[in-house]
Amino acid sequence: MLTIKPNQSIGPISLGMHRTDVTRHLNTLQLDCHHTLNRDIFAEGKIVVDYNSNDEVIAICINRDPYLPTLEPDLFGFNPLQQAAHKTIMRMSLKGQYDNQDPQLGMSYIYPALGVYFWRDASPESLQKERQGQRFGGAEDYVWYEQALQDYQQFHCVGVFAPGYL
Repeated sequence: MLTIKPNQSIGPISLGMHRTDVTRHLNTLQLDCHHTLNRDIFAEGKIVVDYNSNDEVIAICINRDPYLPTLEPDLFGFNPLQQAAHKTIMRMSLKGQYDNQDPQLGMSYIYPALGVYFWRDASPESLQKERQGQRFGGAEDYVWYEQALQDYQQFHCVGVFAPGYL
């Protein structure tokens, strides 16, 4: 489990930490790493770290992945990626208020005071639009839509961020 500390860290990675320290800490977990200009991707996309121009951490994200259960997040004593999204939102309402002006609300829930965000790649509205735009002619189309609705029920990632990142 990787403990999430709002406004601070996920596991051994802290906001403000230098990129070389992040790599050193995560190398102890024997994770592969892919570098881009301002982002490192560890464990085939399970952990994503964004940096500012000084190579200091400004955001850390854990993506849902059923194949790496040892790298699951723990936020306030629960795993927000393994329960229904609406339950995560209810639990988080006890800790703070999400940004109800977020233009992607429904897909993302940002808690500015906590420096925590949740994301999923669809909203009911986007799924409905996509479904209406397609011709549903067979069973595989129905299965696709049902799977997309099932995926919508949970968040795909949770992260912490520095002020001004989002």
